[in-house]
Amino acid sequence: MNSKVELITPPNRIKEKVGSGGIDKDALKQAEAHMTHNEKDFLPIIDEHMDRIALALQDTKRKPQDVILDLTSSVYLLKSKGGMYNYPLITDVSSLILNFLPRVERIDADILEIIAAYQVTVRAIITRTLRGPKTAEGQSLITALEHACQRYYKQHFIKV
Repeated sequence: MNSKVELITPPNRIKEKVGSGGIDKDALKQAEAHMTHNEKDFLPIIDEHMDRIALALQDTKRKPQDVILDLTSSVYLLKSKGGMYNYPLITDVSSLILNFLPRVERIDADILEIIAAYQVTVRAIITRTLRGPKTAEGQSLITALEHACQRYYKQHFIKV
């Protein structure tokens, strides 16, 4: 039996359109340096979302679900930007609040206190340039916010 197999490679249309090569190593290094050392661009983002959170909480005539939706939106954006701007602690703290907000049914004094604690925590992280939870200070901020959420769950009989 003659088993000559002819290998036929189909044309790669996408590669033909894109071309060959890759990303320039210098451009990649420059982008990486910009992401890790560009805190100044992150401060206006934080200020904008902290203002949005404050405004959402001030409007007492809105439905709690709408307020929580606005809070969730701002906290979610801070969570994603925290990692982008090399502030993983902001990502961790925001993630904690994002897990908390869906359990909230009404805006009361306890909720206002927890959101205020979140805002103070984010500001402390930026002011002190805390880059991660591995430090004792970073871990204590996360723990304090976790305990506040746990107290709320316990007071309102919410199972987690």
